[in-house]
Amino acid sequence: MSTPQTGIFDRSYQHHLFFEFCLSSGQDLQAVKVALRQLNSLKSEKTPVLMAFGPALWEQLDTRFSFPPFSLEGHVPATQGDLWVWVQAKERGDLFDTGMQVRDAVGELLSTQLELNSFVYHDMRDLTGFVDGIGNPTGDKAEKAAFIAEPHPGAGGSWVLTQKWVHDLKKFNQLPVNEQENVFGRTKEDAVEFDEERMPPDSHVGRTDVDRDGVPQKMWRRSVPYGDSTEHGLYFLAFCCELDRYDYLLRRMYGIADDTVKDRLLDYTRPVMGSWWYAPDQEWLDKISE
Repeated sequence: MSTPQTGIFDRSYQHHLFFEFCLSSGQDLQAVKVALRQLNSLKSEKTPVLMAFGPALWEQLDTRFSFPPFSLEGHVPATQGDLWVWVQAKERGDLFDTGMQVRDAVGELLSTQLELNSFVYHDMRDLTGFVDGIGNPTGDKAEKAAFIAEPHPGAGGSWVLTQKWVHDLKKFNQLPVNEQENVFGRTKEDAVEFDEERMPPDSHVGRTDVDRDGVPQKMWRRSVPYGDSTEHGLYFLAFCCELDRYDYLLRRMYGIADDTVKDRLLDYTRPVMGSWWYAPDQEWLDKISE
């Protein structure tokens, strides 16, 4: 039995810090491993620290399998990184302290392409006012959706997708509430998904809550808002058992899979960064720390 990294399913943490690092040319792999050991040692119940790897760094750490860098043929900005670190905390001070420790561990070994503070907005809502992640599976179904199954050599780990989205809240908030609900495909106040008869084909739910060859394309989402009054949006974060599932759902959003219908949500938000990663189980991380 593999042990997932702590913090994937626990939504009790209010404060979040995301790092996306890139390898500098000519860096010593052993020095990188030392940094990874230090990062692994920062994990605690108070501040879970999760790690995942981009394809270039993963190939240097483990030769059992490889995967391609994130790409969607010019539709979504691809900014594939090499190391992803996610810190969670219930107190802002604890988040800051651990974030500084992450920075000290990485040092000059990797360059930073993203350092983003995020937060839980009201009762887990997106900045648009709609509850986020209501389609998440529960119980055993959540684990089945989030973790890679046997016989894949990465079984027990998870494919992670991260995207930074910038919202145009001024434009979205000009819509009457009933039109906002049509954009999402569910009610705003109590997050009730529309039935099939009422669901607009170009709504976000209509484009992404689907089956493929009879298999529900579920994942475990942990997205959180970020920003200030100038720039704000959503840091999309999901864990999934299949890398292809992300590609398929993004293509449906952009109207380049199955049909040409485009997700109406794209009229009010846009991605500016995108990477996917492999998050190994805790046993793998502990082994690299030996």
